[in-house]
Amino acid sequence: MKLMVPLRDYQLEMLGQLDAAWRQHRSVMVQMPTGTGKTVLLAEAIRKLKIENEKLKIGSPGAVLVVAHRKELIEQIRRSIVDHSPFIIVESIQKLSKHIDEVEFEPSLVVVDEAHHALAKTYRMLWERWPKARFLGLTATPCRLSGESFTHLFDVLLQSWSIQTFIDRGVSV
Repeated sequence: MKLMVPLRDYQLEMLGQLDAAWRQHRSVMVQMPTGTGKTVLLAEAIRKLKIENEKLKIGSPGAVLVVAHRKELIEQIRRSIVDHSPFIIVESIQKLSKHIDEVEFEPSLVVVDEAHHALAKTYRMLWERWPKARFLGLTATPCRLSGESFTHLFDVLLQSWSIQTFIDRGVSV
C-alpha cells in the first residue's frame, strides 16, 4: 500500500481519535473538510489495521473493503492506497450491491467513502452482510438535508478542525 504524503498534524490527531473510538465502538464516522486528506488518513488507518490483524490473526488477513458511489472516487482511492494486493478491495456500491451474495471474503474493515450516502438501502446492506466487521465512514458533510440521523449505522462521529481553524493555522489544502 502506498501512502501519498506524510501525515499532517491534524491527520495524526484524527488518527489518534479513530484509534480511541475503535476501542469502544464498531462503527465510526469521520468528518474532515474537502481537500484535507481523508484518503491519506484512510491509507494510514488501513496500514495500522493490517498490522494489528496480523498480530491478532483476525479475519481474512485483515481484508478491507472500500466502497464509493462514483467512478472518480473509486479511481482516486485505487491510485492512492492499493498496491495490487488482495488485501484491499475497492468497489462501487452499485456493483457491490448487485453481487453482494457472491462476495467470498469476510472483511475486517468496511470503509464507506462519502458516508453521508450511507442511509441508502444499498449501503445499509453492508452492515447486515458483515456484522463482525468494523466500519469507517468518511465524509466532509456528516448531515442530510432531510435531517435523518446516522446513529443507527455509525456509533460515533469524529470531527476534524473547522474550515476556519484550517484557514487560521495557514493550512493549504
